[in-house]
Amino acid sequence: MRWLRRLGLLVAFVLVVGLAASWDGLTGDTEAPVPTTTTAPPGRVAAPVAGGAEDPRIACARALPARQQFGQLLAVSVNGQAPDLEAQRIADLGIGTVLLQSFGGERPAERIQALKDASAIPPLVAVDEEGGAVQDLRNVLGPFPSAERMAATTDLAGARAQVLTHARSMATLGIDIAYAPVVDVLPADGTDPLGDDRTFSADPAVVTQYGQAYVDAFVEAGILPTLKHFPGHGAATGDSHDGVVVVPPLPQLRERDLIPYDTLLESDVAVMVGHMVVPDVTIFGPSSLSSGIITELLRNEYGFDGLIVTDSLSMGGVTGQGPPEFVAFEALRAGADVALFASLPDPGAVLSRLERGLAAGNLDADQIATSVVRVLDVKGIDPCSL
Repeated sequence: MRWLRRLGLLVAFVLVVGLAASWDGLTGDTEAPVPTTTTAPPGRVAAPVAGGAEDPRIACARALPARQQFGQLLAVSVNGQAPDLEAQRIADLGIGTVLLQSFGGERPAERIQALKDASAIPPLVAVDEEGGAVQDLRNVLGPFPSAERMAATTDLAGARAQVLTHARSMATLGIDIAYAPVVDVLPADGTDPLGDDRTFSADPAVVTQYGQAYVDAFVEAGILPTLKHFPGHGAATGDSHDGVVVVPPLPQLRERDLIPYDTLLESDVAVMVGHMVVPDVTIFGPSSLSSGIITELLRNEYGFDGLIVTDSLSMGGVTGQGPPEFVAFEALRAGADVALFASLPDPGAVLSRLERGLAAGNLDADQIATSVVRVLDVKGIDPCSL
């Protein structure tokens, strides 16, 4: 039965966490890559079918040095006031994605381009640009309305037009990915676990409509939008920035929180997985480290073959699970393509541990290579050309 299979996976996860204090070799069972047959726009890459034909790019990615592969699957923050000064560090580490935080200063487009040009494989540049209180480009592009205010004061056509204008300005700067829109559904009781007016509505239909308007505008401007926070933060017991939070069981999430994804996953989007505990799937662990959420639900059931990124693995909702090296490993093993850290003192240590995990056979080589292809595909790079 499906629930027994999930329980078995989760028991294995509990055992790994229990050994975290002495962990060094990244042991654990590997999971087979999820077979899919669809091909798609940038970032959407079907996983290889065991024993059958596969995308030749996956074989090319698998042949790259392990450290280079894992560099592409790591996202780290850089100093938003001086990103060009961190260019060499990012290049030396081979980081695949950088998160600009509180970006500002003179000649912003030149400094972003300098950051990209320093690397043999230019990093994707991402920003949290939801609007309202969560807006990394405020000092460059000016304030933008929060999601709640937009939905309350502007019709869909007007919202799309405003986002399109803003997104075009982002693209001119050299931004590649927006960690937006938030498509969490507020609880019916009016509470707001995330705060800061980050969500559109308590009505799943309204969230879907405005989420689609944002997605369409970002895509038209050449920015990859990111739906967050899968499988839904709206009904959480608190803010996952601060600590462990729990959401209702999966059947209840399907009734409200997951409704926007039924429609929006058909668009050219990435998905950010949050740190919420889903009690009947993850038991007490976060969704961002759960194969039941990432692989079984998002990849398998929804058939999503686009880019999956974790919410920041520096947040309180996940840091209690173990050190950065451990949570990065668990996130990739669970099926995430990109492990994101808003704060990471030693990215090199994370890369080294992931290398050891792959060498020991505790990470699936095809799964990792497929994730590399997804990241490179967003960049327009064929790994066979590297």
